[in-house]
Amino acid sequence: MNKFFSRILAALCAILPLVAVAQETVKIGIVGPFTGAFAVAGQSFKQGVEAYVALNGDQAGGRKVELVYRDSAGADPTLAKRLAEELVVKDKVAILGGFYLSPEVSAAAPVANASKTPLFIVNAATPSLMKLSPLFLRMGQAINQPAELAATYARQQGKSKGYVAVADYGPGHLVEQAFTAKFEAEGGKMVGNVRIPLNTADFAPFAERIANANPDVLQIFLPPGAASVGFSKALAARGLTTKVMIIGQGEAEDSDLPLFDDSIVGFKSIIYIDANATNPENVAFSNWLKKNVGPTVRPNSFHIGAFDGMHLAYKMLNDQAGKPFNGEAAVKALAGYSFKSPRGPVTIDPASRELVQNFYLREVVKGDDGQKRNRVVKTWERVQPVALK
Repeated sequence: MNKFFSRILAALCAILPLVAVAQETVKIGIVGPFTGAFAVAGQSFKQGVEAYVALNGDQAGGRKVELVYRDSAGADPTLAKRLAEELVVKDKVAILGGFYLSPEVSAAAPVANASKTPLFIVNAATPSLMKLSPLFLRMGQAINQPAELAATYARQQGKSKGYVAVADYGPGHLVEQAFTAKFEAEGGKMVGNVRIPLNTADFAPFAERIANANPDVLQIFLPPGAASVGFSKALAARGLTTKVMIIGQGEAEDSDLPLFDDSIVGFKSIIYIDANATNPENVAFSNWLKKNVGPTVRPNSFHIGAFDGMHLAYKMLNDQAGKPFNGEAAVKALAGYSFKSPRGPVTIDPASRELVQNFYLREVVKGDDGQKRNRVVKTWERVQPVALK
């Protein structure tokens, strides 16, 4: 009998560590602008995260996943850094994610580096960010990519007189530089540019300057929401929406189209998502948003960045099932990893940790039902990022 109980005890001792691992909780910290001027983006972060957990469960690698959210309000990089520090030191998160603006990501880099914590960047798009930490993974794009594609496309369509109108902050300046350089390299001539302050309410003077320059293609880059709607109306009032090819990025996402009048029809944009894609991943994601957020809500870039960030977080945890989590090893193991996203096929580029992904040229159309939506006109498949130097 003693031998019998000894064997039972030995078996229990062997099983208990596995049970402990299975019951362990791992925390993922999400920093985003859940209040303030950029709250729409922060709420989309959260919805993307919650959609992934709802569709894939709350466990990965034998660990229960717990989400910890912190509000950066999208305004103060020092606050973003402090929140990242609190999440790592106090809340003991294993993975960080979110971060709306590039200065927030820059501020958080020392935290990720010192603690060896992977950080997936949902939105910030400054190309140089990836040099700041080997723990960074970008879930969006480098901001120059769609601007360069827009310049090439415009020249292919015979456009020769370019103009750029961007929000007057870092990413806007990068869009201006990228479009101008590519458009001129392709043989086009720039006839003007304007930088629009972020607090602008009256866009008529800017539309007037553009009209006077008489371009045949206009590249724009403005925050989504009130700024994009106001600028679109000002362009329409000067007849530019029917006279000039206008190309943007995320100014008129499908969920935002009800905010615009019909003058937005014909507006083109280049970005890495198609809200109306019929692949199984996007259909499941879209249905979750319709059911749980609202019947008119469609996937946007903030949603998908957070959704795919969670996919990579789960991948890292699954790869290290039964082991203490090692952030550096987790990120290195993702080099060359491919998966199916709502945005389409994605691969982690080993050299840059940027995404190899499709980009879509979309045009706003009005359907027979009277509803506006983005229709894909052209797809650039598996666009390669520029490797870090």
